[in-house]
Amino acid sequence: MDELSRLVANAWTLVREGYYAVEGTGERSPSFLDVLGAASQPCDVIPEIKYASPTMSSGKTSETFDGLLDGIVRAKPLGLSVLAEPRVFGGHVDLVRKAASKGLPTLFKDIVVDRSQVAAADACGASAVLLIQSLHSRGLVDERPQRFIDAVHERGLDVVLEVHTLEEWDAAAATDADILGINNRDLATMHTDVGTTAAILSVRRKDRPVIGMSGAETRSDVDAMRRAGADAVLIGTSIMAHPNPARKLEELIRG
Repeated sequence: MDELSRLVANAWTLVREGYYAVEGTGERSPSFLDVLGAASQPCDVIPEIKYASPTMSSGKTSETFDGLLDGIVRAKPLGLSVLAEPRVFGGHVDLVRKAASKGLPTLFKDIVVDRSQVAAADACGASAVLLIQSLHSRGLVDERPQRFIDAVHERGLDVVLEVHTLEEWDAAAATDADILGINNRDLATMHTDVGTTAAILSVRRKDRPVIGMSGAETRSDVDAMRRAGADAVLIGTSIMAHPNPARKLEELIRG
């Protein structure tokens, strides 16, 4: 069983345990689509708040979330990506809810295998949900991605559909996903190649906003993905592993 299969198995366990049965009618956070690629786009970095992953441990705990979130918001990023999954990534649906209240576009980040997770994103006030093309391409989720996309759209949320290969890009481009995310990390092996975003965009035409994901450690990494055609870059590990995440975010935004 590879890493992605393990993440899917864990997601199904959380679904069966009722973890995503949350309620809420909080105010929706702003849309990424309103700012991505716009002439007035205020920033090109999206920080991701996660306390752990299969490839890192931040040494921090979610008890620090409020102060960490305030520092990140003060740095004025384009938006926020927050992990909802509690066991592998140290996230929580309540952390998504808190982030969504800050007035920035907020992405509900998870391994989405069931519509209860879409409902949870809606209840938390997120404006976008991450879906992963490889879950469907590999048959790890039975339903076609378009069915999940429709479920997200029915709730008034946007979809960021993540790909890692050209084949996944072509499949995702045939859907109604609002934004395509190119993950530089292969979720099956957790190997990262920061050049993946540029490699895909060099041979495929972009017809909607694109976010480069994973692997960026410096402003030059961000600039390289922007030159390749990404409208923004999502960064988690290098921010969360830093002793001062807000300071690291400022370096990534301003160089």
